[in-house]
Amino acid sequence: MKKYSSKTWFLFLAVGVMAAALAGCAALQGGPPAAKLQIAPDKIFLTPDLLKNPPVFSGSGFGPKEIVVIEMILPPGVTVKGVPPGENAALGNATTDEKGDFEIKMGAMSILNTLFQVEWTPLIKPDFKQAKPLPPGTYEALATGMVSERVGRTKLTILPPPEKK
Repeated sequence: MKKYSSKTWFLFLAVGVMAAALAGCAALQGGPPAAKLQIAPDKIFLTPDLLKNPPVFSGSGFGPKEIVVIEMILPPGVTVKGVPPGENAALGNATTDEKGDFEIKMGAMSILNTLFQVEWTPLIKPDFKQAKPLPPGTYEALATGMVSERVGRTKLTILPPPEKK
């Protein structure tokens, strides 16, 4: 049987203690710190007015000059054309400022393709007659920092269409 010097045993012991300490620190942190995401307004009607006054996403707590992807978690039974089952629907993206904050309006393409789910004419115009809007309900939106992996969450409520007068 080989004999190891006390220096070798000390080295193994020191590496083991350091690995255990680092693993314990990582477990205590529970992943990257949370970020914040807000949407205004947080309750919307799916009417053409949404294109003139789109929702505004704002967030904080991300890394500086970081790309942030904003998505909607689709509940079971709700589908969006072009989004595979179990995947989230894209709503937009932003680049944060030096403080890790951002603010963007939801783009017209996201409104048309995700919220209204319009079809497109051969002249590339939205065809609202064949639209399949998302059903009313409360949806969760999340913003994920591509480098920091920080995540902010918020809710967006789609209200039933207003009654026609």
